[in-house]
Amino acid sequence: MAQDISCVSVDDPKLSALFRPFALKMEQQGLPAIVINTFKCYFNQFLYGAQGKLSDRDIVAVHDDELAEYDAMEQFKAKGEEALDKTAVIKLNGGLGTSMGLESAKSLIPVKEGLSFLDLILLQAKTVRTHYGVDFPQVFMNSFKTHMDTMLKVGDFNNGTTGIDLAFLQHRYPKIMAKDHTPASWPQNPELEWNPPGHGDIYTAMITSGILDALLDKGYIYAVISNSDNLGAIMNRRLLGYMVHHNLPFLMEVARRTDQDKKGGHLCRLKKNRQLALREVAQCPDTEMDSFCDIEKYKFFNTNSIWIDLRILQSVFVSHRMMPLDLIINPKSLDPRDPSSPKVFQLETAMGSAITNFLNAQAVIVPRKRFAPVKTTNDLLLVMSDCFVRTERETIIPNPDRVTSMPSISLDSRHYKKIDAFLARFPKNPPSLLNCDSLVVEGDVLFEQDVQCIGDVRLVNPGPNQVVVKAGSVLQGETLFA
Repeated sequence: MAQDISCVSVDDPKLSALFRPFALKMEQQGLPAIVINTFKCYFNQFLYGAQGKLSDRDIVAVHDDELAEYDAMEQFKAKGEEALDKTAVIKLNGGLGTSMGLESAKSLIPVKEGLSFLDLILLQAKTVRTHYGVDFPQVFMNSFKTHMDTMLKVGDFNNGTTGIDLAFLQHRYPKIMAKDHTPASWPQNPELEWNPPGHGDIYTAMITSGILDALLDKGYIYAVISNSDNLGAIMNRRLLGYMVHHNLPFLMEVARRTDQDKKGGHLCRLKKNRQLALREVAQCPDTEMDSFCDIEKYKFFNTNSIWIDLRILQSVFVSHRMMPLDLIINPKSLDPRDPSSPKVFQLETAMGSAITNFLNAQAVIVPRKRFAPVKTTNDLLLVMSDCFVRTERETIIPNPDRVTSMPSISLDSRHYKKIDAFLARFPKNPPSLLNCDSLVVEGDVLFEQDVQCIGDVRLVNPGPNQVVVKAGSVLQGETLFA
């Protein structure tokens, strides 16, 4: 089950001996004492056998009638509009596009009509500010690897009269050698000795950066926090109004799970106190994966968009001297690009698991228009295609002309996994997928402009040379290129 955040005594000789080199390494990097102490708590759990697991026997499923529905919240718009000038928008922007071959901020990937995630986020902010006449703060939580690229791209965008900084930095944790539980060492690339601590670090980073105090001092008492790759999660009057009306400290946006979402973190309740909780796939015991993926049993997944009362956040943090979060232990290769490199453990936390720390926290079922994430180039092709449309509010939402579930996409990883190779194979525009049920590409295939895919499409190129789908082609069924 999820482990308590409590630490053993600092006098414990085993912990003190093993932790000392980690503390020194973190101090050398200038990490604040509160970050070192937080890592020590998680290291303690890791060292003393905590697996960061949450078993079926510890939780119960959440049913439809326990949650509010977005579509039934129209009456809260007015109250939400009144609170817009007290609300900040925070984007989690620490991710690199490493799974797609990038070494820079993932938010810089072009996603729609040549615009990147970051371009669209900034346009969203400008649009909402103009529409409502509210100069709310747009803030990014960057990592040390994404900060420079992001801020150079942001250019002259600013937070106007709010007096709030555009960005703050998340922290980093030392990787742990699997063989002897010492700090990872990799002289050929010392940056690889560190791992992002997961987006659960946002609470600590808001404290140490001073951004939380700054927001509260300026009269901002609410925040909506979401991933930079989710362009559906914009400021929303009815969700804000619902939160304000019910005086909620924490509101999580969840959506109904489909087969495509079955490995995403799902909502549940803890048996011990009936508090809402979030279970990530890394927290599921290996023997219970079938149950974890049962979308009829665990019906709702976390979209990683939350609404939070900043005053309560501060109170919870101060009372615990940290934000208690479920530990996620991630086994990895020290160099993610080299599977033969030494095995390490990464200690991470998820933002959503904080829900258990807020009395009267709730979740709300939101429609898919508020959730359009991109994790792989398969996802990217879908969002770039006509299955999603750009709205006047600069969101990217499912095309209303599509009445069935989104097509499944499987692109040959040898040729499409890396972003540069992917974009080179769609030089003009992506194929139309509006009437497509599935698209499978095996081998190296380039798509010229205005190609249409209808029904189930399978393209097979067994040869070593690239083949080209001519402009205006209509694809149906299987095509085997000789």
